[in-house]
Amino acid sequence: MEEDNNVIREVGFTIDAGLIQRLGYELMGRAETAVSELIKNSYDADATTVDVDFINSYQSGGTLIISDNGVGMTESQLINGFMRISSTDKIHNPTSKIFKRTKAGRKGIGRFATQRLGEQLTIITQTKETEKAIKITIDWTEYSIDKDLTSITFPIEEIGKEKVEGTTLIINNLRDGWTDGAIKRVFRYVLDLFQPDYLSEISKNNNFAIKNENTFQVNFNRIQNEEKFQIFNDQIDVFDKSLAIFEGYIDREHNGFITVKSESLGLNDILAIDFSDEEKQYNKLFDVYFKIHYFIYNRPEYYRGKISNTDLKKIQDLSQTASGVRLYRNGFRVLPYGESTDDWTRVDRRWTSESGKVNVPLSNKNLFGFVEITDTEGVMFEETSSREGLIENDAFKQLSDFINKSLVKARERIVEKITIFKADENKSDDFTQSSEKKEKSNEEILKTLKGLLLEEYTDKPGEYEDNKERRRQKSEEIIEQLTQQLQEAGMLRVLAGLGLTIGEFTHEVNNLKSPVYGHIHKLYNQGLPQTSIEQVKGLEETFNSLYSYTGYFSTTISQNINRATDPIDLLAIIDSFQQTIKNDLEKNNIQFEIDEWDFDVKTVPMHRSEWSSILFNLYTNSKKAIKRKRTNGKIFVEVGVENDNTFIKFHDNGDGIPEENRHRIFNAFFSTSTPASFEAPRDEQMVGTGLGLKIVKDIVVSYKGTISLDEPNENYSTCLKIEIPRFKNLQIS
Repeated sequence: MEEDNNVIREVGFTIDAGLIQRLGYELMGRAETAVSELIKNSYDADATTVDVDFINSYQSGGTLIISDNGVGMTESQLINGFMRISSTDKIHNPTSKIFKRTKAGRKGIGRFATQRLGEQLTIITQTKETEKAIKITIDWTEYSIDKDLTSITFPIEEIGKEKVEGTTLIINNLRDGWTDGAIKRVFRYVLDLFQPDYLSEISKNNNFAIKNENTFQVNFNRIQNEEKFQIFNDQIDVFDKSLAIFEGYIDREHNGFITVKSESLGLNDILAIDFSDEEKQYNKLFDVYFKIHYFIYNRPEYYRGKISNTDLKKIQDLSQTASGVRLYRNGFRVLPYGESTDDWTRVDRRWTSESGKVNVPLSNKNLFGFVEITDTEGVMFEETSSREGLIENDAFKQLSDFINKSLVKARERIVEKITIFKADENKSDDFTQSSEKKEKSNEEILKTLKGLLLEEYTDKPGEYEDNKERRRQKSEEIIEQLTQQLQEAGMLRVLAGLGLTIGEFTHEVNNLKSPVYGHIHKLYNQGLPQTSIEQVKGLEETFNSLYSYTGYFSTTISQNINRATDPIDLLAIIDSFQQTIKNDLEKNNIQFEIDEWDFDVKTVPMHRSEWSSILFNLYTNSKKAIKRKRTNGKIFVEVGVENDNTFIKFHDNGDGIPEENRHRIFNAFFSTSTPASFEAPRDEQMVGTGLGLKIVKDIVVSYKGTISLDEPNENYSTCLKIEIPRFKNLQIS
């Protein structure tokens, strides 16, 4: 028998010392992050005071000293903690000993911050119980390539204690120069290292760090040629001066909500925020909270005396460097979210170019706020190795979507209030449309403006100055009216363009009708199994629904080509509309019933397309309300004649209209719909603009009709009543 002479040996990984150099730069991309990591370590060590001194550091080669009064380290803790790469100490001891603070990190890579900052590190540390301090000096330049990591060692020595307890880090030969501006940026970042306040009981119970905590103070100093200068916070407090405050959260059931408050604009709304049309819940998120302060600059009148123009200008200047929505994970800020160049909320790319048109901009410069996420186990959110941001998993994408939609929704409510700001809210159009107030036409408004301009030449001598202020105020009111109408006209032009696109689309789709049904007919003759036959039937029903819509639009568009108006038979048009939405009703499990009170229900001459717009707006609003309530839907339409007027009453059993919103539903830009995702196509972002009922109202009023909220029938939550003058056979149209 031949003997096996193979020798089996065991081997393991070895580590090249050059890894330390790479880790310092790759794990700590920015010097600000490196300094903040060291201050976090002081916080974890239960320090109450940290002194950060930049010494002769205008150019590279200077010194940085970070000294705290924390619990310090024993020799064993220094060797097995600081000197052990990727130590697990913070995993086994997630809270501090004295103050029970939730510790800042887990990866154990904070020591690489010192390597990122300078070439040499000296650590002097002592605990309350020890008689001596421990000192070690680490020369980072020793960690060069082609050396074994474990072969590089440094001596530890005992020295006399310099304080009762605490740790001092002396970083020599700084790799970068530190200007005053750079130090202030780090100082401001450190000031924002902890979230401004608790937003939830969860963060309070977990004892997360907060900015106004009086047990932790950081002092920044520059020492140049032995002369010491303290760096102070030169930022003003913005949190009590904002125009509006947006607060939102995602609860344990993964539902999103936002509250929009503005005392000066009379706004206090609570709104639900959905993830998408397909999935209503943020299924990867819970215990997420945010608070954002919103400003509009150069418009002190919007604040009704709450802020001076000077202070508003200071906040605008501050917004260039300190605005944005910052993200705090377990109480600690996560960079780069909220930095001046960061747009993780996706508002800059979506709104900056267009929001100024309505004097309600939405960009990071208008926002000062923070998001609080609780993830003590690191399950939902995990920082990247560089500590520069979070891994963009599904949870992060849903968080970004939630914040974006919340901000867009909040902006819609601000738009609505700003649009009617200069009008007396007590005299605004009420929702019954029964007031005697008459809206002026554009021609009348322009005539008034022309008259004001001509007064300069027609006033008697000496009267011009007396009337100057009156003319200015009246002119401003007219400009505001025209601005509002131009805003609405701009949106209507886009909608009109979309209507033309729909016309071309329906034409092309209808051209495919014969081949589509031809292919379906061939499938039926293929001898398919029953399960496949059922799939073909489902396909056929889907196309039936599609072609019922395109047929309806084609008819409406063709009838509207002729601009002449005709009396509209409401019974016929509602019956046609019901047939159009038949498949959609079945798909959404909505019951649709019509109660005909009379047989001759004709309106004054109108465009048929106008009733298409009216009915589709009423139906889509009802459908959204029913979806929000998550119930089996019911829509009930009553149609008839009353006092020389035709009428329809449109009932639904959705979530209803809160009392505080009943007078606002016909306002331009008022909407209860969740905004589309920032990545959605432009046409999807058009949906829910808050112009639907405004358009319906304008159509109805243009024919001397009325639209109002009426008392709903039993088992229904909302009823909209429309009255249009009845067509009389003898009238001359």
